[in-house]
Amino acid sequence: MKPFFRLFIFLSLVLMFSPSAEASPRRIVSLTPVGTEILFALGQGDNVIGVTNYCDYPPEALKKPKIGGYAEVNFETLLSKKADLLVLQDMHLQFKDDLKRLKIPYVVVRQESLGDIYDSIAELGKVCGAQKRAAELTAKMKADIAAVRAKVMGLPSPSVLLCVSRELSEERISVFYAAGEKTFYNELITLAGGKNALTGEKSGYPYPKISQEGLAALNPEVIIDLVGERTFYHAMEHIDLDKVFNEEYLKGQWLAGTKVRAVRGGRIAVLDGTVYLRPGPRLPEILRAFAKVIHPEVKW
Repeated sequence: MKPFFRLFIFLSLVLMFSPSAEASPRRIVSLTPVGTEILFALGQGDNVIGVTNYCDYPPEALKKPKIGGYAEVNFETLLSKKADLLVLQDMHLQFKDDLKRLKIPYVVVRQESLGDIYDSIAELGKVCGAQKRAAELTAKMKADIAAVRAKVMGLPSPSVLLCVSRELSEERISVFYAAGEKTFYNELITLAGGKNALTGEKSGYPYPKISQEGLAALNPEVIIDLVGERTFYHAMEHIDLDKVFNEEYLKGQWLAGTKVRAVRGGRIAVLDGTVYLRPGPRLPEILRAFAKVIHPEVKW
């Protein structure tokens, strides 16, 4: 028994001091609102020491020190904070050489598809030593999504145009940006019982720019207009944002435009809130909102 006992002690020490047993990060900086939401959902809020100006959920995130916007990376600040993990988006990969030089570990949160989002939750869970909580979170999200999908299964699938951003004006909409087929929004539209109106030539772009002429060609049956922070929008200096930034006015700009089927049928919905721009733990909430718009005949 003695040789076996000595082998047991040896293996225990190897595992204890192996790289896989490294301590979980305790000084995390998140440069993405989705990443911030995931971290808090995984119970890592106390370990977050810095977030962007746009990280507004959960409410506790608003109390965290701000380190800038999405694309801004202040390396001096990161070094001064002694961050041991950065949570990034794809756009931040342009700085990977700098991050490598500074030896700051990082995780990239990807959100092009639902699979990307689940994988990002799993990766953060692994890095932060919260695998069990990550697995429970994704399981709950998938169950909630399946419940919504079950309610619309077999119903007609109207064509849906999803506007994610546009230039604010005092009259009708001139141009806007819509979600194409290569986005997580496309999956949500399908799961919500609709079909993306944006197909064909422009569908290869994630968020193509659409004109009124383009809108006429698409002729959607339903229009969903996502409204987030005011700072997300471009507007002429003379425009009164307090006047423009309300549901009635925004909807009226669609009604004043091309008379597509959604306009003629009054099937235009303005969804206000940054939640609709954050494909993270609240993804089922976004899906449910879409489904209610696409299938109002269902008892929700």
